[in-house]
Amino acid sequence: MTTDLASAVTTPLHRPGSDRGWWGPLGAAVCCALGVAMVCVMFVWTPGGQRIDDELIPGPELSASLFDPAVTGLRLVGNPLHVAVFVAGLALVGLVTRRIPMAMAGVAVLLGSIGLARLLKTWIVRPDLDLIGSTVHNSFPSGHVAAAAGMVFAVALLLRPRYRVMVLLPGAVGVAVTIGATMVAGWHRLSDGLGAVLVAGTLYSLAVAIDRVISPNREGLQ
Repeated sequence: MTTDLASAVTTPLHRPGSDRGWWGPLGAAVCCALGVAMVCVMFVWTPGGQRIDDELIPGPELSASLFDPAVTGLRLVGNPLHVAVFVAGLALVGLVTRRIPMAMAGVAVLLGSIGLARLLKTWIVRPDLDLIGSTVHNSFPSGHVAAAAGMVFAVALLLRPRYRVMVLLPGAVGVAVTIGATMVAGWHRLSDGLGAVLVAGTLYSLAVAIDRVISPNREGLQ
């Protein structure tokens, strides 16, 4: 397993003439950005969406039993010190494996996801649609989920495309658990988590597209 991971980071897989088109990841970035807007419109700005979001919040019995572990896990993900240590680790791995540009891209995706989630949360207004039990407090998108998704995408950028599924698949499970934890803790709704994943996905796809524009024929970057 160690050998496989080492080769995933260090073995050049690019072959002359292989498909490194930038339009694919750019299209994915556009789709993710549109997805953020659609989730916001559907679940934040419509009565039906707000109602669905509220109905999906875990009940008091489940929340009470899982509240402590959920909050503990979220504090690990959202702690600025832990994020800083993660960034330092990315930089170190990028330096050792001579993938500094992709390590920098990963740092940008992670910090950009967290920052953009905070900005959107400040800008977006949750209207009062006269729904019983619903509040006008806006929690879209989730900063904790954006951090978790940003970490997964940042690590994936350090690997060659053939091996990124090794991170993205288990990472998706971890992000899903983070979304569930924010709901159990009563910090976020489901749409907040989905929006945050799409924010991070937008930046990840942009990073891949930009790298392909800058180094379309360079061996080893992708």
